[in-house]
Amino acid sequence: MRKLLILLIVSGVLLISLAPFTLTGQLQTFLPQIYDKLANLAGQQTSVKPKLEVSVKENSSYWERKGASDLSELISQVDFSVSNMGDSLAENVVVTARIDGESVNAFSIELLRPSETFSDSITVSAVNNSARIVTVEALSDLSFATKTLIVNANQTRTFDKTLCRSFVTPKDKSVIELKDQILRDKTVLTLDWMALRDWVGTNVQYVSDREIHGKNDFWQFPNETIPLRTGDCEDFSLLLCALFRADGWSPDSVYVVIGEQNNQYHAWVRLVWEDLEYNIEPQGNGLAIAMGDILSLSGYDANYYFNDEKFGTFE
Repeated sequence: MRKLLILLIVSGVLLISLAPFTLTGQLQTFLPQIYDKLANLAGQQTSVKPKLEVSVKENSSYWERKGASDLSELISQVDFSVSNMGDSLAENVVVTARIDGESVNAFSIELLRPSETFSDSITVSAVNNSARIVTVEALSDLSFATKTLIVNANQTRTFDKTLCRSFVTPKDKSVIELKDQILRDKTVLTLDWMALRDWVGTNVQYVSDREIHGKNDFWQFPNETIPLRTGDCEDFSLLLCALFRADGWSPDSVYVVIGEQNNQYHAWVRLVWEDLEYNIEPQGNGLAIAMGDILSLSGYDANYYFNDEKFGTFE
């Protein structure tokens, strides 16, 4: 590059110095052509360099329970690529993928030719109602590029056949602590399941989703209903089912049931004990055990049942 510039300067000086003298027509034509070619060559040499570009996108995702906490967690595959959009080789390209600023994948690409692309992926996990920041950087001697993606973990808060089981959380710390408190404070003659049912019916107040969340339907997790002390029919049912499961009721013996009557949907809890089925209206308390549950739930056709492990459809 330095030699080209020197040659360009010398040619310019030579052209200027010879201008006052009488030159042959061939020389007058030849020198400007040399000057133009050298100028074009110098400009081309200046623009020839690599240009890195980074692309990041979510490819696929699914929800699962987060270990012992029993809470929902989004597992997302994030694909990224590094491309050389310049007109020269990119050498020793260092690529770093970060999640919330922490490096999770770093490697070097020895050579990336013009128009060539290298692709890879990482797995990102995020607890429900949270977000993770994914950043991918690509660095070489002559170019640098970076791209950021925010992975939002917001689970659907309406009835979903594939996700409704995640709303029953018997391993959630707040559910276990509440169950222990209720059973510790109950009277000696009160059965455990009756004490759990009484607490939910007495201490949780019915308030519509429209009033609380501004939406016609919004399912709350038990760890949200417990501090709010408010909810609608499915929130009562999800909490009570989680309490029963935390108290040792098996996946075959307690369910949340979704039923319908005149296009109106309702949720309640069903217990199964020695082949006997009993439907509980969780908004009631101990006084409703004899006849109240039967009266309040009469007329509803049961459509679906589920708990944290099972999902099924009534035929």
